[in-house]
Parts: sequence; structure tokens; C-alpha cells
Amino acid sequence: MKKNLALVGAADSIGVPYTKDNLNHQGFFELIERSLSEKYNVVSINCFHMSTNNDNAYINKLISDNISLSEIKKTQNQMLKKCKYSGIYPYLELPKSFLNRYQIDAGDEKIIVKDYIRDNETVFIYSALTNDLLKSRNLSLFKLLRPGKLRKELKEISLNNVLCDLEANITKLIALNANTKIYIIGLFVPTKIPYIRANLSEFITEVNKRLDAMSKKYNSVFLVDNSNLSSEDFNNIDFHPNKAGHEKIYYNFIRQYDGLS
Repeated sequence: MKKNLALVGAADSIGVPYTKDNLNHQGFFELIERSLSEKYNVVSINCFHMSTNNDNAYINKLISDNISLSEIKKTQNQMLKKCKYSGIYPYLELPKSFLNRYQIDAGDEKIIVKDYIRDNETVFIYSALTNDLLKSRNLSLFKLLRPGKLRKELKEISLNNVLCDLEANITKLIALNANTKIYIIGLFVPTKIPYIRANLSEFITEVNKRLDAMSKKYNSVFLVDNSNLSSEDFNNIDFHPNKAGHEKIYYNFIRQYDGLS
């Protein structure tokens, strides 16, 4: 008989598989769900969204308040429409057919995120860093497209507060359920644009070193190494992975999950 497993993914837009080349819109989270379903009865709680809000604060809310899966899906669809029509994401190739991606099912209002984490063996896919770093400097990704601006901000940005928020959530998750395994999605060098890739590479390597050191402090926290993503895993100027990029992140997760990394 299969054991129950809560699979939770949160919270940034890296987990939203919207690109046009990804015809069935299967991202790394969906691929992980399919793989784990071979062994477990998986209750999947997908909290990835297109908001530019502080993602660690959002995760803190998910694991502290009584937030239902139906509430999460409503917010996800609202953010997709905002991205498509407000112009705040001018470079995203967001298909119109993707706008109602998150269908609310009967019973979703009874799935309270923190309760499912507390009461079940849990795998938590944690991706929440980029938006918080940008917010700390009052930036958006698109303000960084000028080479001079990018280099200047990378010299001044501080990781400490964001990493403190992330680690506070980790300790809170472990306190909520000691049987929770937390997989932090490591950062990767994004886009096809050469100067962005060249300027971000060293910074992202340093971020991942800090995340790796943090993960090693806990027996149930693991860093998913995504340093193998290349320019071919992105479409044009987009900072989000395409289908090939999502598949790489999935296989990187599986390597870590199976203890092969």
C-alpha cells in the first residue's frame, strides 16, 4: 500500500511553466509530482506564482496561516492575467491559453497548506530568493538589462537579510513537521543574453555557496544544484526556463532526491 505524501512547491515564478515551447506546460514541479506518484499517494500543493512580492514572506504566511489550495489557485490565476495584460512583464511569452492554468477542484478549500505539512510526510520544493533580493534594492529584472546598472547593483546588493528570512522559514517548517524534507532550488545563470550571463555568473555562484552551507546545517535540507543550465535552456530575453530548462531542474532534483549528487 502506498504511503501518503504532501508535495508542496513555493513560491516564485521559476515554477510556472508558461513558455510557448512547453506545449503541455509540464514544469519541474509537475514532473516531480509524476515521479513521486509512482511510490506515494501524492497530495500536490503547487504554490508557485507570477507575483513579484517577497516570496519568503509569502511562504511564511503559507506555513503560519490557514490558507487553502483554492485561495492559492485564485491568486495564481489573477497574477497570470496581471502579467499578460498590465505590461509589467513586457518580455514574457505568456500564452493566452495559459491564463486559467490553475483549475479549482472540489475539495480544494479543505486543503489547508500548513495542516497538510503538519500531518503528512512532506517534500517541500523551496524557491524564493530572486524577488526578495530585487525588492531589497527596489528593482525589477528589467531594470537590470543595462550592463552598467547590473554591475553597480551586484556590488551593492546584500544577501544577509534574505537568507535570514529563508532560514527562518526552514526552521519553522522543521518545527511544524520534523518529517519534512526541504529541497532548495539553486539559482542558475538566466537568459540567452551574453552580458547578463557573464555579469551574473560569479554572483550566482556565491549565492549558491551560501545556500549550500545553510543546507548542510540541517539533516533534512538539500540544495538542488542547477549550475548545468545553459543559454539553450531559455528563450530569448526571458529569465525563466523553457521546457528543456524545466527538465534539467527536474533531473537535478531527482539526483539529489536519490542521493546521487
